[in-house]
Amino acid sequence: MKILMVAPLSLTYPPKDGYSMVVIYLAYFLKNFYNVESDIMVPEDEKYSAKDLIDSGIFNKVYNYQINSKWRALLKSFFSKDVYTMVRNDINDKDLKKFIVSINNAKYDAIIFNHSFSFHLYRKLIKHINDYNYKIIYWSHNIDYLYFKNMSKEARNPVEKFFYYFSYKKLKNIEVDFIKSVDNIVSVSKHEVEYLRKINPRANVFWIPPLIPELKLNKEEKLCDFDDKLKNYQYKILFTGSLGIPQNVKPTIWFAKEVFPIIKNKLNACFIIAGKNPSKEIINLSKRNNDIILYPNVPSMTQLYKISDLVVVPLFSSSGIKLKLIEALKYEKKVVARPEALLGAGLEKLVPNAREPQEFAKKCIDALEEKIDYTNIFREFRNIYDNKMIIDDIIKILSW
Repeated sequence: MKILMVAPLSLTYPPKDGYSMVVIYLAYFLKNFYNVESDIMVPEDEKYSAKDLIDSGIFNKVYNYQINSKWRALLKSFFSKDVYTMVRNDINDKDLKKFIVSINNAKYDAIIFNHSFSFHLYRKLIKHINDYNYKIIYWSHNIDYLYFKNMSKEARNPVEKFFYYFSYKKLKNIEVDFIKSVDNIVSVSKHEVEYLRKINPRANVFWIPPLIPELKLNKEEKLCDFDDKLKNYQYKILFTGSLGIPQNVKPTIWFAKEVFPIIKNKLNACFIIAGKNPSKEIINLSKRNNDIILYPNVPSMTQLYKISDLVVVPLFSSSGIKLKLIEALKYEKKVVARPEALLGAGLEKLVPNAREPQEFAKKCIDALEEKIDYTNIFREFRNIYDNKMIIDDIIKILSW
């Protein structure tokens, strides 16, 4: 079997963000379990080179092209029905013509379009590949227009607020049109399956949980400089994520100000915040409280997962699926979350969760003091997120 994956944004390799994880691990496990050949069309820039994808050996062929100028794309997006990110990552006609010849010669069994941002690529490609009867699958990572709507509400910077709102208004048409255009849709979020079916009742819509490799913590691995800052604390509570976006900034501050003080009154604990590009609010939060420790832009979270006693996922948004939640459970780390963070993951009735600060703090304290048995939680989680079982379901969709 041979498939083409269309990725509308640059990919990090090794994958560090949720989008890259979904795309790359899909190809990785299809190859490992069923020897499926995956080619990929992907933009690249000076920061994220396609060379890393080529050297990875995961993809059979990489159709890479350069992204467009930032300022030119920004100006053009004001007069386009597409959002800025789509314009920035659009393909030029010369590269498109070159790729079309190779794509039609390859005779793929299926073409997977990832993310709603790939709609502009779908519109261009579909004109040239209709005659070849390829199975077309839209792989939904999120209901993106709702995500941007929430971002516009939570952003405090007026420029960011306008950007998110402008993107939301455009995506409300773009994403719905995309969903209505295809016959086969996969969602990484169980919660969003029914939503997608309502938009396109004639489509086959499937829930496929994201694939993440089995993660093991190396007990012999050196802990570098983390030990010095954390050695005086009995309990270490961890939150990870991209720390510059409103949907992660708000829950981080909520936990730090509303929940953590309750825990701190009872336990000798610290709150570790780790992730890329922290906002000024998070930086200042860490500076004002010695028990809140910030690790920005760490190359790997493995060591922090190793030393943490509890991972918190206090997110307010129910959109998409929270891969950091899945990652923490893959490491068999205790997790407490807000219920919104569990929607779509199939874990709503499994993982301890609460909305109110007092109840959230109590769940954290109970977890740290071994009053919650996570044995059954980890077992049920492994049953849902069994990579071989997930790949078997994907093969059925590709072969159907």
